[in-house]
Amino acid sequence: MTHTVLARKWRPKRFADLIGQHNTVTILQNIISTGRLHHAYLLTGTRGVGKTTIARIIAKALNCLNPQNHEPCGQCDNCRQIDNGRFVDVIEIDAASNTGVDNIREVLENAQYAPTSGKYKIYIIDEVHMLSKSAFNAMLKTLEEPPSHVVFILATTDPQKVPITILSRCLQLKLRNLSTGEIETHLGNVLTQENYQYEHTALELLAHAASGSMRDALSLTDQAIAFSNGVITTTIVQQMLGISDDSTIITLLTAINHGNSNLIVEICRQLNNDGANLENILEQINQTLFKIGVIQLSSQPDATVELKTLANNISLQDCQLYFEISNLGLEQIRKISHKYSLFTMTLLRMVAFTIGSSKERQIIISANNCHSQVSEVAPQPQSTPPEVINNATEITPISIATALEEPPIIVAEEETNQVNIEVTTPPWDDLPTSEEMLSEMNELDTVAIHATEHNLNPYTPNEDSATSEAIVSLTDFNWLEFVKTLNLNTIPQNAAILLNNAAQIEVIKNNELRLQINDVYRPAVDANCIDCVEKLLFDKLHAHVDLSIDFTHSKQGETHKDFTYQQQEQLQMDAIEAIKTDPIVQDMQNNFGAKIFNITPVNAEDN
Repeated sequence: MTHTVLARKWRPKRFADLIGQHNTVTILQNIISTGRLHHAYLLTGTRGVGKTTIARIIAKALNCLNPQNHEPCGQCDNCRQIDNGRFVDVIEIDAASNTGVDNIREVLENAQYAPTSGKYKIYIIDEVHMLSKSAFNAMLKTLEEPPSHVVFILATTDPQKVPITILSRCLQLKLRNLSTGEIETHLGNVLTQENYQYEHTALELLAHAASGSMRDALSLTDQAIAFSNGVITTTIVQQMLGISDDSTIITLLTAINHGNSNLIVEICRQLNNDGANLENILEQINQTLFKIGVIQLSSQPDATVELKTLANNISLQDCQLYFEISNLGLEQIRKISHKYSLFTMTLLRMVAFTIGSSKERQIIISANNCHSQVSEVAPQPQSTPPEVINNATEITPISIATALEEPPIIVAEEETNQVNIEVTTPPWDDLPTSEEMLSEMNELDTVAIHATEHNLNPYTPNEDSATSEAIVSLTDFNWLEFVKTLNLNTIPQNAAILLNNAAQIEVIKNNELRLQINDVYRPAVDANCIDCVEKLLFDKLHAHVDLSIDFTHSKQGETHKDFTYQQQEQLQMDAIEAIKTDPIVQDMQNNFGAKIFNITPVNAEDN
């Protein structure tokens, strides 16, 4: 068998060949050059970062017949025999299979004899943390006062399991994980010298999958070469690793941000049917959220257009929440065998627990899932009144009949007062129960009926075709003040969403108002919602208003929701300042050691 795997063929032979371990190499070269040798070294680090490799290089450097600048020559008999594992004075012990005290006792008995061929007798004990307690105890005396010709080199991936009595007798050298860039560069050099073609994006995926281990990266590269027949492409590596392309991740995150649960479930089902590695894909989502968070809070000129767009559309709070949920999902998905269900629920959890107006999000999801029903209920310009009522009756006969018996919600002052008494909390404070969800759908039907009545009896515009004076005065600031005068608890929830999240208002002409709102609210802002708001504005301004909605992905101005949030923040800051400067509180802190754990304004919920 002439073929040698890349991990063995490209194993470093000298200190200069080591990748990413500059600090450790500097320490060892200085030790060798000054002759200040320690009798025991402990090399720690994750798998595949070079622990055993460095141990062998140390053995060669100490026993080389022709050292060059504190580096082994690699050409003498001693160096070649150590590379081939045949040097009699370098003893490698696998502690994972030689854990007992008898194995260690045999080693210690031979340590007293002088080396046969070299200057030093080197004992390399790999995975030393696997030794038994008795074996560690047998090592203590020899490890503390070994013969002058003996050097112990211990290697472990889990130094916490090594007794402190052993650690205190060793010079500890911690090897760091290699960065993705270091691994990618080295893989490129290896493949170039091996005459293989590759795509840089494919090497980046391999380097990331290696998780800081050069040995893992080279092993994955060998697998990619076999899978691709010598031409390593991004598609081949994605198929081999069971991961998805960036466009799928972007689509998933966009669907999560928009609350499109149907699309999320469909993509998850397709990935599972394609045999994708769902754990790796969840890690891709986690890393993409990390990149988005960095873009949002720092300057990243090299970021892709797709990532920058997502960073603009996802709020800071939502991005942090998504990242935490994905972290929890990664921790859980490694422990179970049914990964599809957990993967899907992790993504749906991001939708369900999005920070902000939870009931607004719920209405958007309801409107999105029930779009076909709402479309049938909504009035059509060509439809006659009986046709609209019949269509609505076929879908929700009880709710429509009830709505027809009641006076209009918006114009009836008595009903407004009644709702004011019954509703004690804003409609977006808590997630709705199943009964509340039914009530929400009934309200959507009711809005549709009133919108129909509005179409049958249109408003009479002012004779003057110019923009009315009341509307002209609605600048951004006055718009916020105008919305504050409304009781959003007493109007249909879709209209409340529009009023609460309208970011900018512009008067065009002929009493036309243009509102701008984030695209995430598109499912809730339908024709019924617009008609309802137009009727509400007519009642308040005594002028007919034609609304046009511009959906945008970027923030254009301050919304009433932002204004309310700022008020709450200011109220919280004032409360904290008032409590901290209160003389009674200060006296309790100074005399009784009182501590402040939480400060909540008394009227925070009212704002």
